[in-house]
Amino acid sequence: MIVSDIITRIQRKFGDESAVQVTNADIIRWINDGQRRIVLKNDVLLEKTATTNSVAGQQEYDLPTDLLILKFIQYKDSGSTSYLKLRGLTTVEFNEYIDGWSDGGSVKGVPQVYTIFSGKIIAYPTPTNSVTAGFKIYYNRAPVDVALTSDTPDLPNLYHDTLVNYCMQQAYELDEDLESASGESTKVAEDIDLLRGREDWKVQETYPVISVQIEDMD
Repeated sequence: MIVSDIITRIQRKFGDESAVQVTNADIIRWINDGQRRIVLKNDVLLEKTATTNSVAGQQEYDLPTDLLILKFIQYKDSGSTSYLKLRGLTTVEFNEYIDGWSDGGSVKGVPQVYTIFSGKIIAYPTPTNSVTAGFKIYYNRAPVDVALTSDTPDLPNLYHDTLVNYCMQQAYELDEDLESASGESTKVAEDIDLLRGREDWKVQETYPVISVQIEDMD
């Protein structure tokens, strides 16, 4: 579906085809909000990796600008052919367990842990070596916002009906019809659970096998 299809469905279902109460701008805003909420609830969507160079003596590194959910970070040192996963710590854990991390990176070596503070990756120890693509970041990117009625939502087609339900929830809340809004909220949650289950099967090597016992055939 493109945005105009979603708008038509919502305004017809809501009974406001003249867009008096539920405007196109409202629906476009709800679509963008809905895309983010769906990804936050189903973190197998819009998965992405990015790399950044490590710089000798540099402790802080930028996160990807389109990051929504950070999953994990790996590091590859100079001369190594494979990445190793870094251990993620909260800032509180950093302060509690790692002495001297905030002194500008005087402790150098191969990074083992990291934390996120003020939108930056803080690696510890600070890299000794400058390495091209030293850090590899695994994350879910933020969906691209729609702006025009001819745009297509950034989520897979399977989730477009879920976006319609989410927008209907917002429309009913705008109309203070809380019962209908609750019903649409339930649909959204059920859709996400169902579709997340389908996505989960994609990463499994085997599917469940049902064994029929002889005694069950009586």
